[in-house]
Amino acid sequence: MLTVVGAVGYVYIEGWPWLDALYMTVITLAAVGCQEVQPLSDVGRNLTMVLLTAGITGIGVWFALITSFIVEFDLGDVRKRRWRTRMFEDLDGHVILCGGGRTGRQVREELMALGQQFVVIERDPTRLE
Repeated sequence: MLTVVGAVGYVYIEGWPWLDALYMTVITLAAVGCQEVQPLSDVGRNLTMVLLTAGITGIGVWFALITSFIVEFDLGDVRKRRWRTRMFEDLDGHVILCGGGRTGRQVREELMALGQQFVVIERDPTRLE
C-alpha cells in the first residue's frame, strides 16, 4: 500500500515517470540511503520523510512480529512441557491405564466412578477421546 501511495505521490507531486517514482519509493521505504532519483520540491521532500518514517516503522513492526512468532512458537512447547510436569506432579496414588481400547474403556469408567485418579497411555489419539 505504501509503495503505491509513494509512487503515485511522486508522479503527481513531482511529475516523474512511473519507473523513477517506483524506484524512489522502494529505496525510501527500505531506508537504503541512495541519493534522490531527481531533484525534489519541498512537498516531495515531505512525502519522502513520511515514506521513510512509515518504511522504518513497517520494518520494525515486521521484525517484532517475526520475533513474537518465534518466541510464541518456542514458549508454546515450554508451556506444554510445564503443564504436563505439573499434571504428573499433582498425581499421587494414581493408576496408569495402558490402552484405551474396549477393555481400557471399561476400566476407565470404573475408575471414574470410584473417583480414582488415573493416566491413560495410548498410541492411537482417537481412542483417547
